[in-house]
Amino acid sequence: MCGRFANSETIPVMRATFASEGNEVPWSPSWNITPTRQIPVLIQDQRSRRLGLMRWGWNPDALGGRLLVNCRGDEAHAKRMFQAPLENRRCLIPATAFYEWRPAAQAKAKPTPFAFAPRAGGLFAIAGLWLPRIDADGTRSGAVILMTVPANDVVAPVHDRMPLVIGREQAAAWLTDPEAARDLIITPPAEAWMSWRIGQAIGDVRRDGPEIAADVGE
Repeated sequence: MCGRFANSETIPVMRATFASEGNEVPWSPSWNITPTRQIPVLIQDQRSRRLGLMRWGWNPDALGGRLLVNCRGDEAHAKRMFQAPLENRRCLIPATAFYEWRPAAQAKAKPTPFAFAPRAGGLFAIAGLWLPRIDADGTRSGAVILMTVPANDVVAPVHDRMPLVIGREQAAAWLTDPEAARDLIITPPAEAWMSWRIGQAIGDVRRDGPEIAADVGE
């Protein structure tokens, strides 16, 4: 599902990594990003690539206003809700890790949280779709959802889905070319990823800091 992730980098590092422009935005590194947060998002047109903040989560009328935080990338082209954004409003969400929970073996036990990140470390980009949004104060902004694909062999023992990850060399194609973007909706190769068990602190949305993603062993 991917309902939680980390981005422990700063705006200048993100801009340098993804060759983007944009005004200064109020962002601090975070290890416990939850839906409804304002998160860094990359969009691009024919003139420039820009990094700004958007709200994580849509509230579509078709779902009665229920919060939607991700969609299945491998099915998005066949669903009316996602067709226009998939054609015209693709984006990238910088991240340094994402989290999933392995179901508990016993009824009263808690699911076990795991972190996943590239073996090479550093930032990666999760594919997303965005919609224009007007905030409560009248400010024009955007709302974003993450895209998922079937899990690779690293993630599959914990969860059957994982984020759709776009390599930096494919970023321009994803952001600007609808036909090329469709070919990029594939499962990331397992050999490029690693996982580790983390503590239950990830479940507290008030907690944030490097300790959230610390390896606690098996």
